[in-house]
Amino acid sequence: MYEKILDRQEGRILCLAWDATGDVIVTGSADAVRIWNVESGHAIHRMKPGRVQSSRETIVWCLAVTRDFTIVSGDSRGRLTFWEGNTGTQIEGFQTHRADILSLCLTEDEQSVYCAGVDPLIVSFEKVWLRGSNDTGSSRRSKWVKSIQRRIHEHDVRALTLAEGKLLSAGVDSYLALSSYPPRVLVKYPPLLQGPCVSICPEVRCIMLRYSSHLEVWRLGNSASAQVENNVQEGELPLVQNPVRLLTLKSRGGDEVVCANMSSNGKWITYSTLTALCLFKFDADGENGKPVLQKVPIMFEVASAHRILFNSDSTRAIVATSTGDIVIIQLSGDEPVLEHVFHPQDDKTLKDAVHLLTISQDGQFIVAGDHKSNIAVWTTSNWKHYCSLPRYKCAPTALAVQPQTNVLVIVYSDHKIVEYSLSSRKYTSFSRGLDNRHPVQWLSRNYAVNNILFDSSNQSIIMLQDDNTICVINKNKELPLVEAKIPRIGSPKSMSDSMDSSHVHPRITDPQHAFHVIKKYKHLVHLGWLSDDELVAVEVSPSALTEKLPPALKVKRFGAM
Repeated sequence: MYEKILDRQEGRILCLAWDATGDVIVTGSADAVRIWNVESGHAIHRMKPGRVQSSRETIVWCLAVTRDFTIVSGDSRGRLTFWEGNTGTQIEGFQTHRADILSLCLTEDEQSVYCAGVDPLIVSFEKVWLRGSNDTGSSRRSKWVKSIQRRIHEHDVRALTLAEGKLLSAGVDSYLALSSYPPRVLVKYPPLLQGPCVSICPEVRCIMLRYSSHLEVWRLGNSASAQVENNVQEGELPLVQNPVRLLTLKSRGGDEVVCANMSSNGKWITYSTLTALCLFKFDADGENGKPVLQKVPIMFEVASAHRILFNSDSTRAIVATSTGDIVIIQLSGDEPVLEHVFHPQDDKTLKDAVHLLTISQDGQFIVAGDHKSNIAVWTTSNWKHYCSLPRYKCAPTALAVQPQTNVLVIVYSDHKIVEYSLSSRKYTSFSRGLDNRHPVQWLSRNYAVNNILFDSSNQSIIMLQDDNTICVINKNKELPLVEAKIPRIGSPKSMSDSMDSSHVHPRITDPQHAFHVIKKYKHLVHLGWLSDDELVAVEVSPSALTEKLPPALKVKRFGAM
């Protein structure tokens, strides 16, 4: 509701901040920091930050106000200034950056302030107390002093905030960085689409990639066999047939594509925007070898989707809609038919929008999970609720059903791994044994598991994927000690050239315990099976995320031109 308008001022207001009481607003603009009385609507004080050049104005980009009414400002000179809000006078000023300061934030106890901007160096200042004396006895006064500085980003830093002692920063490079010191911790989360954004079609050796407003379908190439090629670098085989892009499908009106999927036989493509669900028939070979795409009208009402998947024989599409329903669409006929609709929120089996969705290989079980850690299972034999798993304190980030055994594997946001038998409706012995024996190194990881897959030739193998790691769990082997380090698996050739293979620790090539990891990717978007002995890994190179960015502030460094 509109309440009032304050006095008009000269120039644009580029930033503002409230004081702790809510009675005062501080605004920043060109060549001015103003303090406003909300009740009267008048400006109480106007502070001038000064100029470097008389002809060039100083722009105040960011502000913060402490509980004792100290005002902190960052401006286009790269200068951080502390003001006394009650009198409108400057307390201290520091030349911290070589270019504009665009963001700053205070810690919860207001004893520290962080600032950064076009010069991406993140600088912190600490409030220290000095002991002095006067005629009335000893007194204390405070002073702001420069503390640690960190170069986390390569481009402009546009936002800073603090949460539970961790500093979160973000900017033009689109990475979300979480850092702290001490101890020195840095985790950078890449600007990737929320998964799943890759669909693999083993029957036609195709892959579909989802982008923000379009889809691409590629036919994968073939490599030479390892027996034919000699002197091949470890882990790499040359392509004898290059991949070919078959289709680029843009969303209508350039709307954002929320989710998409392609059937395993490559004949169905479906995607959803925020407003509509679209279904297509696709023939990769088509007439005269050219791909053919045909839109299929959906004659019944269905809302936009959060998740879409197909069953193993591509005869059904399972859609988790934005209204909270799970819709089953029959695709075996000439046109799609609405087969069944689950209403999990009405039935109280789920209490939030569907976040995760999967179906068993035999098509018997449909499993869905929400953000509130509720996981429900339905059976397709009678279209009824089959069971619900015990609710855990953290939300699940990935779930999948083992094809041969119908065992459901779930990984939660705190990296807890659970294995649940759908046939017997209880946790497996492996899950109960693992309950309190997760390796500390595994639980302390910073990236959430976003994909689970299994080895068709070995039912005891579980593979978990996150942003840069593949964790392989062999249930037949003994669980490691809780404090033990998780070994990396690799070959002797991946070690140092000077190291003889006879001196490689046996855990590297043949792990003795259940857990081991593979780390050879930067941003691993998806991992999936193309055939019984072929895995497809989709990786986004960090250079691909930064090469199209505008130029960063040029900083002369030692040894560089």
